[in-house]
Amino acid sequence: MSDEYVTSETNLPPDPEGEEITLQISDKDTREIFTTRARVSRNPDRLTDPTPLTVVKGPHENTEEQWYIDVLTADVESESVDRDLLRDVMDEVRDDANVINTRSDEVKTLLRYLVETGRYSSVSQASRTIMFEYLANTHPELVDEYVDLKVRFERRELLDDERGGA
Repeated sequence: MSDEYVTSETNLPPDPEGEEITLQISDKDTREIFTTRARVSRNPDRLTDPTPLTVVKGPHENTEEQWYIDVLTADVESESVDRDLLRDVMDEVRDDANVINTRSDEVKTLLRYLVETGRYSSVSQASRTIMFEYLANTHPELVDEYVDLKVRFERRELLDDERGGA
């Protein structure tokens, strides 16, 4: 294990303090890049085995913040995303209802509690937000590929509308 790691602020979720996340980091000395399960914190006392983590940020990533990291699993295998399958699924979902039903009293109770305490405005919003955050943290390659395909699709639709309306 390295004595110090580096990551970009863009690799961190919005509020990663102490949460277990999947994170792309690099060894400060060798510059080897890898993905790991880890906990990060600005305070080393909040972690079990803190190692320095330099978080670079700003438009040119020339600003540094000192954080700390507990590496939980070294070198998580990057998920290989089958782009054709993802595109097919996107097309199928576009034609189907977009309702997800878990049929779970436990999940519904917990989501309703979050709504009742004002953390979310609806069970649907809570469900969407929590699921998307989970997917972004556990399957970042899949989310990145989906966003890329979605942007391409929307750009194509806009261009088709523009050509059709002219």
